[in-house]
Amino acid sequence: REAVVSTQSTGFKRKKIAKAVVASLNGNIIGGKKGSYYHDDIWSMKYLPRFKWANLTEKLAYDSAVRKKKLQQELTQVKKETNFYLEQVDKKKMISAIKRKREEKGVAGEAAGNVAEPSAKQRQLAVSNKGKALPNSILSNVFTQ
Repeated sequence: REAVVSTQSTGFKRKKIAKAVVASLNGNIIGGKKGSYYHDDIWSMKYLPRFKWANLTEKLAYDSAVRKKKLQQELTQVKKETNFYLEQVDKKKMISAIKRKREEKGVAGEAAGNVAEPSAKQRQLAVSNKGKALPNSILSNVFTQ
């Protein structure tokens, strides 16, 4: 009997024929002419029940998509790090230029290197209990010695 190849040309139409082909070829030398590249190679076959070609192509496509996504994430991370570094370099240049200009204008002392920060105004606390002081008994419970 000959093994009949299915219309997809990826498998056999009958499991019995596929199992027989695997049993007869597994472990045999591929052969060919003496100078052939595959002359001394050995077939290594195994029958996989319930295996469909779509399973293999689906797995390969999934692995490829995962690899591409990881690569894209790595590229994005490298771009972020590069942009952060360049921003820090520009910031350093700007600060050094400000210091240099201040020194040229004659601003001396420690204030030349520091950038003035706006001072925050603190609000007054609201008076609790309408201005009445808390009794000492309550305070003694809170602050034990």
